[in-house]
Order: sequence, then C-alpha cells, then structure tokens
Amino acid sequence: MARLELASYPASLLPGGDEETIRLQSVHLSRFRTLRTVVAVYLLEHYPVPRPKGLLGHQQFTRLLAQLQLVLAGDRFESFRLAAAGRDSAVFQRLIGAIGQATGLRFDPDEGELLLRIRPAAWQATGWEVLARLTPRPLSARAWRVCNLPGGLNATLAAAMVQAAGVRAGDRVCDAMCGSGTLLIERLLAGPAASALALDLNAKALACCRDNLQAAGLSDRVTLAQADACQLDLPEASFDLVLCNPPWGDAVGAHRHNQTLYPALLAELARITAPGGRLALLSHEIKLLQRLLDDTPHWRIQHSTRVFHGGHYPRFYLLERSPVLRRH
Repeated sequence: MARLELASYPASLLPGGDEETIRLQSVHLSRFRTLRTVVAVYLLEHYPVPRPKGLLGHQQFTRLLAQLQLVLAGDRFESFRLAAAGRDSAVFQRLIGAIGQATGLRFDPDEGELLLRIRPAAWQATGWEVLARLTPRPLSARAWRVCNLPGGLNATLAAAMVQAAGVRAGDRVCDAMCGSGTLLIERLLAGPAASALALDLNAKALACCRDNLQAAGLSDRVTLAQADACQLDLPEASFDLVLCNPPWGDAVGAHRHNQTLYPALLAELARITAPGGRLALLSHEIKLLQRLLDDTPHWRIQHSTRVFHGGHYPRFYLLERSPVLRRH
C-alpha cells in the first residue's frame, strides 16, 4: 500500500529495500511529510568513515549539519535524541554535544523530537549511515488523535486498510465497534462518502470517537450511535463498506467470549452489508476467523495478509458480501 501511495510522489525508487523499508530518492522532502501509509520517513546519508568517530571530523561533521538543516527547515524541532548502539560511549557523547551546540537543540535521550539513527551502512559495503526523521513525531501519530483507548488501531495501518478496501464517493460506510474512530476517520480523510455511521456499545468509546472526529473536522459528516454490533436495529443491505476492528482477546475482550462474539458479528455484518459490499476487518483471532470464514456462505475472501501491530501479528481481511444472503 505504501508503494501505491508513493507512485504519485516525485521520487525514484532505489534498490535495497525490504519488507519494512522502501528506499527512494527525491529532492522534494516536504511532500513526504504527508504520507499516510508509512510510519516514518527518514533522510539518509552515507558517510565513508570506518568508525562513528569519523563523523566528528570537519568535513563529515559539516555534511552532517547540512543533512540536519534540511530536516530542520521543514518542521519545528526543539530537541533531539540519538538511536545508536553504544550511545553512551565517549565518542557518541562528544557527537551529541557537538550537534547540540551547532543546532541549538536540547538533547532529550527519551523524547527528543529530531530522531537520529546512526548505524553501520546497510546499503553500502563500508561506512556508516545517519538517518534523520523528517517529522517531530512518527507519521502514524496523527494530529487528530486527541483521545486514545486500550487496543486502539495504528492510524498508518488503518489508512492502508482503507486504501485496500477502496475509496468510493458513493459508499455508505459503517464503522462497527468504532472505538476511538481510527478506521472511520482515515476513511473519510481519504475521500468523500455518501454517508458514515460509527457504532459502539461502549459510551466511553463513542465519546472518544466524537472527540477525535471533532479534532479531524469531521463531526458533521458522521452519525454516532450506541449499539451492539451483533444485534443492530438497521435494515438489511444498509452499507457498501463496513470497517471493523473487533476485540482480539488480549488488551480488549477475552478469547472465550470471542468464540460466540465472532460468529454473531460476521452474521450481523453480512445482514447490513449490500450484496457485493466490502468488509475490512483486522483481528488476531486468526484460527477462529479462518474457521468461520471457511464455513460461511455470506463472505468471500478478496484479500488476506498478516501485518504488524503493537507487538502482534494480526491478519487483515478484505471480504466481499456474497450476492445472496443465505439464512441457516
């Protein structure tokens, strides 16, 4: 999904990336601060020095400052931190002092806004790399998120789910079990929708969702309702796109409860989804979900992929509602 988003950006892809990294070349740094499907963007420079001590030499340190100034020119930073093996060594302490003196930034080892990663060269045979993050916070830390809940979804992953499900202006959208509203907010920020409904049984979650919607400037585009997603007072085929991040049974809910929750949820979401409609769903209950999907005539798997989220490897499913809803 990140590669698809980057296709419209002024950049050339470079070889050497992996499943967690995309390398590219561009002179338009400011554009990359708006990416939605990546966690962070770094400006990378390679330094042909055998050890980090070489970064303190006049020529290399001048290059390093030029690299940092490119980043500092695009956003407001007040502090910096260093991520490097052996950060407490005398050499790195000297480097920290020199950077602080040259830039005027305060060194904050834990919360520094300008994050610098220094490591042995990953894409060159020798030397060291310095990576400077372009933004004070990760891109996944959205400005609209003023309220958090346990088990809340990472906005970067939510944006990728939305793109995979398709952004269609005529969609009637429902966020079932909306929690803090991450999936629905990312959907509406990606493009217009015919209507949008956020549902949750928990009044605290709805209040959190309302706060985030307001911060995102989307309050007037969404209806909120306190309701049980397994038993909704809604007509059949009410929605074209349903978004759902049900309890995984760890931070929220319990595995034993999911044995009855998930079958009821899939059946009710099938009822309210129009034939040919889509369900974008994320869960760590992979075995349970696969068994249920193998056994149901209501949903067809269009796409399924394992993702990383908060120390877990849940699976994202994009499901299509079967043309005919068969009742048992």
